[in-house]
Amino acid sequence: MNDIDDAGLRERVADAIRRAAGARALPGASAGPHGVERDALMAELRSLLAECDRGLPDDPLRQAVAARLGALTGSRWADGAAEPDRREAIRLLRGARASRLLAPDAHLDAARDLVALLLGPATHTSFGGPGEDTGAIGLGGFSQLLSVCRPENLGGAGVIEAIPEIRQLVEEVGYRRGGVPPDVLEKLDLMTEVSATLTGGDTQGLAAMAQKLFAGDLGLEEELGPMGAVIRALAPLAKHYAGLLEADGAALPTSDGGPPAASAPSDEEHAGPTLRSSLAAAGAVLSAPDPGGRIDNWRDSLALLTEMEQPGTLGRAEFAQVAARLGDPEQGADPGDQLLAALGTMGLGFRAGRPEDFQEALRLIRAAVTAAGPDDELAQIVRGVLPGLLTGAMLVGGSLQDREAARVLLEEIPLPGVEPRDWALSGYPRSAGLLIASQSTRILMRVTEAAEAGDEDTLEELVGDLLDLLDTCGIDDEWAFLPCYVLGSAHLALASLTGSVDSLRNAVHYQEQALTAPNTPSAARSTLDMGWAPLLTLSSYLEPSVERIQEGIRRTRLALEGVPVMADQRARARGAIGLALDAVHGLTGDPAVLDESIRELECAKDELGPSSRASVAAVHWQLAEAYGRRDREADDLAKAVGYARHSLRTTADEVLLQQGVRHGLQVARTGASRALAAAGWAVRAGLPAAAVACLEEGRALVLGAAAVSATVAERLAERGEHDLAEKWRAGAPAGAAGHDAGAGRPQLLDAVLGGALGTPELPSALRRRALELLRPAEEDEAARRIPDASELAAAVGRAGADALVYLLPGQGGADGSAVLLAPGRPPWTLPLPGLSSSGRAPLDAYLDAAAQHATARRGQQRWEAALDTLCDWAGEAVLTPVLDELALWEKGIAEAALTGTAATEPAPQPVRLTLIACGNLGVVPWQAALLVPPGPVHGRGRPQAGEPDGRAAGVRACELVVLSYAASGREFMRSAGRDRLPADRGQALVCVPGWDLDGAEDEVLALADTYYPDAALYGTLMTRELSPVPPEGTPGEVLDLLGAGDNGCVALVHLACHGVAGPDPATSALELGWPQDTEPEAGRLTVTALLDTPPGRTGEAGGPLVVLSACETDLSTRDHDEALTLTTALAHRLAADVVGSRWTAPDVASAVLMTVFHDRLASGLAPPDALRAAQRWMLAPSGRRDAVRGLTPELSRAAAELDLSVPFAWAAFIHQGNPGPAGRTGTTGGQVPARGNGEPRR
Repeated sequence: MNDIDDAGLRERVADAIRRAAGARALPGASAGPHGVERDALMAELRSLLAECDRGLPDDPLRQAVAARLGALTGSRWADGAAEPDRREAIRLLRGARASRLLAPDAHLDAARDLVALLLGPATHTSFGGPGEDTGAIGLGGFSQLLSVCRPENLGGAGVIEAIPEIRQLVEEVGYRRGGVPPDVLEKLDLMTEVSATLTGGDTQGLAAMAQKLFAGDLGLEEELGPMGAVIRALAPLAKHYAGLLEADGAALPTSDGGPPAASAPSDEEHAGPTLRSSLAAAGAVLSAPDPGGRIDNWRDSLALLTEMEQPGTLGRAEFAQVAARLGDPEQGADPGDQLLAALGTMGLGFRAGRPEDFQEALRLIRAAVTAAGPDDELAQIVRGVLPGLLTGAMLVGGSLQDREAARVLLEEIPLPGVEPRDWALSGYPRSAGLLIASQSTRILMRVTEAAEAGDEDTLEELVGDLLDLLDTCGIDDEWAFLPCYVLGSAHLALASLTGSVDSLRNAVHYQEQALTAPNTPSAARSTLDMGWAPLLTLSSYLEPSVERIQEGIRRTRLALEGVPVMADQRARARGAIGLALDAVHGLTGDPAVLDESIRELECAKDELGPSSRASVAAVHWQLAEAYGRRDREADDLAKAVGYARHSLRTTADEVLLQQGVRHGLQVARTGASRALAAAGWAVRAGLPAAAVACLEEGRALVLGAAAVSATVAERLAERGEHDLAEKWRAGAPAGAAGHDAGAGRPQLLDAVLGGALGTPELPSALRRRALELLRPAEEDEAARRIPDASELAAAVGRAGADALVYLLPGQGGADGSAVLLAPGRPPWTLPLPGLSSSGRAPLDAYLDAAAQHATARRGQQRWEAALDTLCDWAGEAVLTPVLDELALWEKGIAEAALTGTAATEPAPQPVRLTLIACGNLGVVPWQAALLVPPGPVHGRGRPQAGEPDGRAAGVRACELVVLSYAASGREFMRSAGRDRLPADRGQALVCVPGWDLDGAEDEVLALADTYYPDAALYGTLMTRELSPVPPEGTPGEVLDLLGAGDNGCVALVHLACHGVAGPDPATSALELGWPQDTEPEAGRLTVTALLDTPPGRTGEAGGPLVVLSACETDLSTRDHDEALTLTTALAHRLAADVVGSRWTAPDVASAVLMTVFHDRLASGLAPPDALRAAQRWMLAPSGRRDAVRGLTPELSRAAAELDLSVPFAWAAFIHQGNPGPAGRTGTTGGQVPARGNGEPRR
């Protein structure tokens, strides 16, 4: 080449290099040419490079062209990640630098580009899969990660071999800038160790490398961006397995496929639930020349583990696909893979809100245990995993059956104080944490139960257990947030029960510790962060601060930006924000804050979907309360009612899903109080029909669920689901997964760990499957829907009653009201100021006196005085205005013949009212309410000439009205439509007097002698020798008499026994006889047993009269609105009429009233009329009472001597059931032998 040509070439090269300035092999670099311009310049540089090779082969200019072409090629790789571009750029830059002819600045630029290119596969990650979130690493990212870790000669990306070169390049660049920082050198040394380990088969080096890599102080996770999530996820696992490798001295095969220094442990020796092949096997996979499908399996395991630790690492579809592959033995899954797949499937269940995923996880666990064998360590891990699986299933749409089964399993977990490391298993790096989680969950269940029971002593003991647990694990443990959270809950429960400021302060302290625990897993962190708004709102009760609450709201809003790990997580977070804003509104009174709260809650509602069932009721109720409080706009109250009804319907569905009364009641407890509030809004809005609907949707939910459940088996059978129908009748979960609460070992655990055939099922699976199968059916919807106001009014007319009356206590400072339904009229409301919170003072005083009745000194006198005052208030404040509104005074006075004038025409039918008394109004004996009629009357409850203080004479409500009670309108309709059985079905008299019912035997024998000579006798009768000896009167025998067996029921069952009212349906019971060789507990017939008793197979539409003559059989010490008393339970399905008592009446007075009651039955009166007649007899002066043939001389003498007119003596007894008069069917009198288990008396 001549000088002219040489000058021209140099000029063209200089121009091209100038135009290529700024090009860098860095993702996102903006300098330098791009696109078509860059491609044209690269072609030009390649042509110039060829010319330089011919004319200037040893000239520095030739190397400058190669370096610029390499930079441009690297720039195109950075934009498009084409692997050929990366490799070509590396070749060009390496060659240019090796010539040592580059200018110093160009030489340094080439070094920088080479570092980026050599590390490229590790940093240039394409995120997500098709259609997935762009923030996800995706399976492609994990495949790339594994490619980075494999030697180049085995198909890897060449990064491993390049690490020494990268170190040199970094040192060179750092030297020009004044030296490489020590932390960077430390990381470079570590990377060099990685290279030597994976290329040389040095297992012990791998262990040491893992310890350094995951020590937590190198900061690699921050610098590696998305791949840092992998490091954070695998850190504890890698440290654990690295320790195992160091101890075992295992070795890896070398990169050339040569034999390792020592063989790695086999899968049979160390099967496990996560990456059980350990780092040794991982290294073997990465270093093996022909790994087959193992590399994909390892990728799936790595991806699933990382996703579980760092939600959002995988896209949603990829998450499901990976879990499915790892659980499939046909795709090479071993027991450890299957357990990992089960854990992943549980995670899917939480995110999607599907109980079916937890069922699939249960199947995978069973498959893993079966493959591994019951003696494998895996079986012990399963014991720790199952409670979490069951609890999760309950949270996403299962039932309390699942939680109950989890609790039984948790009882087998070691108690607090057991060192987690002593319980940890060598093959499972997180088994110790599993113990902490299990212990915390068990204690949380106990805290919840103690709080519901008001048990302060147990709560204090549980606080001590939690402090021991926290001391054991330490605040730096990754699971420490759990005992801290439960400690906060326990102290909050104590603060609620005791009002202790110290307990509230402790609650805030430990909840804050839970939210700020340093090493909490990322998956838990996203849910904990939702708690900032509630926590800082709670702290404002200690030191009111709007700013502090607003800070909590800000932090909870940040949680909305994360990847949710629960289906309803965003709705829960917005609900928490709504509660906090409500607190701000309470502190400031600013209406704009309440508006903001409503907007937030509307957003929460919009985010609810089919998989958010756990939050539907809560969010809709929050919205209802917010609109009810605002009440500014025209439709605020209507919206409040609408959202409240949606919440109540959801709660009713949840009650229906529960197995048994006890679980149903736990879910239903909020329904009744919410129904009252919603009905109050409807009354204020002038919507009486909506008020009725709210009350019906929230009251007596357990009774309503029992009614639906009673027909499920038959409807399943009609659909051809005979096997499912039989399992429903048996009340046991389908398959082998039943849980026997009374067994020492849960059946579910046996089904998973044992050899039971079939697939184990969740305890809730049977009910969920059956109800979902029936839900679309029109007949099911008809069975489950509530009656509307017009239907109820029509039922009132058919029953021959005058009105159905709902009594509503006022909420807050508002007045109470009555909602009235009468035949032929739309519903309407009556304001009742006496039912406001201040107006109900006599009721509050009565409840206080009743609570101290049995223990306080002079408690009886105080209680009787409070009862008298209560009856005065009930008449003046409630029933008097109700009768005024209904215009029934004239009818009632005329029928009762209280005017003192001779009747000139036949007396009218009596006034008939059925009361549904809401809230604690259900404890009032309304039949004893003292009424002052609008005119002179001859009453029996007061002196005829008026009161000494000048007040008008009064009469008791039962003198004017036939009063019946109902748990709800739905129960009223059911009772009103049930026929009474004819007398020829016989009678049964049961006497189990216990230790203090001295007159019970005399009562029963007198009834038998006078009215029922052929009745079947049961129980303990000591004063007569009977042959044969009567049966004991056990719960089973009594249930048979009520029609639960195959022989049908009798017309009348009189029970002279103890009845006990308790705080839950398992303790409210009749004390009956118990079979021989059993404990007295076998004689308890509880509310739970009554409602859980399946109907008999005779298909009878009618029912007997049941008389409960002693003790507290129509009283609940809790859950008044659920109306779960012995009386309501019997009236629900087993009886047409029930007479029960609200307190223990004196023996003599009770015996007298019962005798008169049966006498009036024998005369042909219906049960409600007969009870009213007996109570009027008690009110009459002794000289004006009719003769009663059943009264013994002793009782007649006592009746003449004692004052039986006081409410304490007679007002305890009430009627529930069919409110109608006699005549539509047979009466309950008669002398035909019973068809029960007992023989006629001889």
